Amino acid sequence: MTINENLNEAEDALCVTNTAGRIVGANKRFCKMFGFEQHEVKWHYLRDLYRHEDELNCVLKQTPGHSDVLQTKMRNRSGRSFRCVLTRWGSKSQEGIPVMLHSIQRMNAA
Repeated sequence: MTINENLNEAEDALCVTNTAGRIVGANKRFCKMFGFEQHEVKWHYLRDLYRHEDELNCVLKQTPGHSDVLQTKMRNRSGRSFRCVLTRWGSKSQEGIPVMLHSIQRMNAA
């Protein structure tokens, strides 16, 4: 699966995961935010980017197929943490495979 060129121009960091949470595509902003090159992002799982396991578990318990918005703490590839707002919703790939779309907005420090 590839990210549509229009998504690369989006202001939010966007990624697509399969039902197991493996990243199958991401836009340029996501790669920059988390420290990945676009060609290597597919080898990672979204769960590896969460700072706290309890927040990840909260996300995993939610039912795919509807929109979810939550505040969470994530970390980039070098381990630096930041608060963000994660919006996710269920969808299907062009091949008809269930996927989750994730939009991540970094929150400004107070």
